[in-house]
Amino acid sequence: MANDIFDAVYGCLIGGAIGDALGAPVEGHYYADIRVDPGVLTDFVPSSRGNTGDRYLASRGEAGVPGAITDDTTLRHYMCLAIVRKGGRITPEEFAAIWLEKLNPNRFWFNERIVLQKLQIGMSPWDTGRGQPPAGCATMAIAPMGIVNAGDPAQAYQDAVDIASVNQDGVNRDAAATVAAGVAAAFIPGATVDSVIAAMMYHSTDLVRRGLILTMDLATASASVDEFAEKFYATMLDWTWPSRNWTKERHFSGSSLEFMPVVPAVLHLCQGDVNRSIIEGANFGRDCDTIGSVAGNIAGILQGASAIRPDWIEQCEQANEAFFEEVEGDRSANFRSMAERLVAVMRAEHTSLTERARRLETILG
Repeated sequence: MANDIFDAVYGCLIGGAIGDALGAPVEGHYYADIRVDPGVLTDFVPSSRGNTGDRYLASRGEAGVPGAITDDTTLRHYMCLAIVRKGGRITPEEFAAIWLEKLNPNRFWFNERIVLQKLQIGMSPWDTGRGQPPAGCATMAIAPMGIVNAGDPAQAYQDAVDIASVNQDGVNRDAAATVAAGVAAAFIPGATVDSVIAAMMYHSTDLVRRGLILTMDLATASASVDEFAEKFYATMLDWTWPSRNWTKERHFSGSSLEFMPVVPAVLHLCQGDVNRSIIEGANFGRDCDTIGSVAGNIAGILQGASAIRPDWIEQCEQANEAFFEEVEGDRSANFRSMAERLVAVMRAEHTSLTERARRLETILG
C-alpha cells in the first residue's frame, strides 16, 4: 500500500504517465504482433507516436524521446490544472477555460481539436462532447476527478459524467465516469483490487457494466494475461468502429467499451502489482497506451509511487520537461509538483466538507 496520501497521488500521476509512454510505441498493434516485433516492452523506447503531431514535436526536439507522454497524459494534466486553479471540484466551464487558454491542438488527435473549435466558436462545454468520434478521449484523462473526490466514488462518478461531457458522449462518457469512481475507491483505506473493481461495477451504466462483467469472466477463467488476451481478442474486440473502411481481418477501435474493461482485468491478473500492471497494460495492444496509463493510475494509488521502478520515474519526468515548460512556463514543473498541489486541493476539500457538515448540523438542529 502507499506510504501516505502524497505517495498515492504521485503514484497515480506518474504511474499513468509511465504506462502511457511505455505503450505509445506499440499503440494500434495487435497483442501477438508485439511479442514478435518489437517484443514485450519493459523499458521506454523511442516512439514516433508520442504526443500526436510528429512534425510539431520534431520541431521542438520532443519526437521520439523515450518516456515522452501522449495526449492521454497531456489532457489529464490540463484537468489537474483546472482543479488546482479552482482549488477543488470543477465544472465543465472551468475545464473549458483551461482548454481555451492552454490546449495545444498539435498535441492531440482530431477529437480534441474538434472540441477546441466548438469551444472557440462559443458552444457550451456541457454540449461540446455530443456527436464526437466514439473514442476513449475522456476515459484516458479522467483520473483527476477521482483524486479530487478521493474516497467518494459516487461523487467522483457524478462529477466525471459532467466533465467527460466536454469531449465525449454516450458510452465513452459513461466509461470515463466508471474509471473516476475506481480511482476514488482506490484511496479508501484498505482498498484492494477487488474493492476497486466492485466500485467500478456498481458505478456503471448497464452497457459499461456488461462489458466489465464479460471481460472479468474471461480474466477470472484465465491463468495468465497471455491466456486472457487470447480469449479477449477472440471475443471482445469492438467491431463497430470505424463505421467505414472497416475490414474483418484487421481493424482498430479506441472505444472505451473495448479497452476500459481490460484495465481491471489486468489489475486482477497482476494482483495489483503496479510495475507488472503497467507492463502488461502497455503491451496489451490496440489502445494499449491508454490501458497501461489507466492501470498505472489505479495501481499507482494502491501501491504508491514508492513501489514504481525509480528509473522509470526519473526518465519519464526528464523526458517531459519541454511539455511542462510549454504548459506551465516552468521547466522544473513536473508530475511530482502537480501531486503536491493536488494534495493541497484535497486538504481544501476536507475543510469545505467539514464546514458543510457544520451547516447541516445547524439545519438539522
